[in-house]
Amino acid sequence: KPSSVLGLGLAAFGGGLSATGANLMAWSEHRRRRTGRAWSRGASLGFVVGCVALNLCGIGIFALSCAMGGAVATVMPIQTGANLMVNMAEQMCLGLKHYGKSMRVGTIVVLLSVATLGGLGPKEPADLDVLDLLRAPGAVAWIAAMAASTVLALLASYITFNHPQGSFAKLGSFTALISLTTVIGSSVSKCFGLLSGWPLAACYGLYLIDGLICMSFTVIANKECDVSIYIPAQLSSQLVINMFTGFFVWGDSAYIDRPLEYVIMYLIMICGVYLISPDVDLGGQIQRSRSIRRSELSAGNAATP
Repeated sequence: KPSSVLGLGLAAFGGGLSATGANLMAWSEHRRRRTGRAWSRGASLGFVVGCVALNLCGIGIFALSCAMGGAVATVMPIQTGANLMVNMAEQMCLGLKHYGKSMRVGTIVVLLSVATLGGLGPKEPADLDVLDLLRAPGAVAWIAAMAASTVLALLASYITFNHPQGSFAKLGSFTALISLTTVIGSSVSKCFGLLSGWPLAACYGLYLIDGLICMSFTVIANKECDVSIYIPAQLSSQLVINMFTGFFVWGDSAYIDRPLEYVIMYLIMICGVYLISPDVDLGGQIQRSRSIRRSELSAGNAATP
């Protein structure tokens, strides 16, 4: 249908706007550090307003593309893929990051993975009983785990705020917080058309609080983190958390035709993010730790129990 094609195009456009908003903040911080000169208060405010406006437009266009007939399982991967490609192009053009071979290949791997997820995702019915689903023991446990994880991620983001831009702890804290609040907001918004009365009012209130936290820390992360690594990590972790939320809360396992392929695509996507992050080398870190340990033992410096 023409409207569906237009909706998919809008989803890609929205993903590009979100990436541009992130890189606007990243460029302003990169320029400040490179020249050693701080922006004026008006310019700094302009960058923040521009970042928020572009991200809000991206969110609004995503909602519009769904309203035009696009399924969330298809629209979200397309928006994510467009976000990744625009982010890489802008990072290279603005001189924010040198994309080596592994980073270029990793970005393409993640792009192809999220594009494939659109065809493998769940096909849910339109008449879900939200309250019954939320009362299930698995759903209660998962919601409690997400709430606790969000509080811990919020605390970790505060603690690591002054860490260097390349800090892995800082990146992980902000990525976890924004991914968790994004998934929570997505699930809450899913209830809008399925509830009424005070449960609907509670959903609106929760969505507002969650959105304020998510948007605030998104702006901070775009400024304080390495966007070339943060964006792929955040988008991928968001999709993974959303997958588990679908399984534990929304019963998506009953609506997936090929569950094995669905999970494998997520694993491939995680491998792509690993390629995009050249500074994160788990195997190398383990080998270095073992080498240091052996050196200490050889020198007789091992700590005694």
